[in-house]
Amino acid sequence: MSTIKIATLNINGITARTRVLMLADFIRRHDFDIIFTQEVTSTEVMNVRGYNAHLNIGFSIRGTAILATSTLHLTNITTLPSGRAIAADCKGIRLMDVYAPSGTARRANREQFYTTELPYLFHEGPIDLLIRGDFNCVLHPSDTTGHFQPSRALSEIRTTRCLETEPRPTYIYILLPPWSHETRPFIHNLGNTAKKIGIEFMPVAFTDQYAVAIRITVQHSNLQKARVRWKMDPILINDKHLIKRISSEWVKWQTHKRHCPDITMWWERYVKNAFLSSSAKNSTNLTKNIR
Repeated sequence: MSTIKIATLNINGITARTRVLMLADFIRRHDFDIIFTQEVTSTEVMNVRGYNAHLNIGFSIRGTAILATSTLHLTNITTLPSGRAIAADCKGIRLMDVYAPSGTARRANREQFYTTELPYLFHEGPIDLLIRGDFNCVLHPSDTTGHFQPSRALSEIRTTRCLETEPRPTYIYILLPPWSHETRPFIHNLGNTAKKIGIEFMPVAFTDQYAVAIRITVQHSNLQKARVRWKMDPILINDKHLIKRISSEWVKWQTHKRHCPDITMWWERYVKNAFLSSSAKNSTNLTKNIR
């Protein structure tokens, strides 16, 4: 087992030399292993001694970046052209840093971002997933003391991918008058190789948001896990109740096509899981085959 400390922070586009130095000092002082940043406007901001920076400023000029200590190796780094998200793999975990469009006026853009852009960064297969960043929306009225800006698209992602949020609201973003407070959802699906063991909220002097750090334990393994494939007992094809359930739910499944860039992704990422769930409700004759 090893422990990794991962933090996220919206740096609010800082460029002033004093604030840049404060950011670097903050990262080293808290000894983060990995830190996600949002609203990154300059490559110089991410020049922190002892860390390797992976930036995606993009055409929005307010992008994202992932910093990792030189002892950690990030692979499969994937970016969105807009700069609003970057993802990488580390120790069997898919890390995703998100900075969604903000404001009520850009709600349609934010929903489109979650339905058509962000899915490009996901992986298939049994891999742990940790999504952090600035989502610029909430999932439940209790997540804010101000105006409720929900995101149906983000809720769909959380539901279809069986993601978890933090169990209690902790307000990390303080708005000036009318003095509302917001919390951002921090969503993850850990359990294959990693486990969350703690979360910490830290005030930061050089930006208007709190930094949030999560500690996770990661299992060490020298063996590469085989891919898992679920196979249904062919006898269930004769189960009239199962066939009726599948026929009924097929219509609902098709409505999720609009949340995926193409039909292949819709089939792989949603239909297969939904079919397995429906089958499991009707029979225990499901066997797991390793290949």
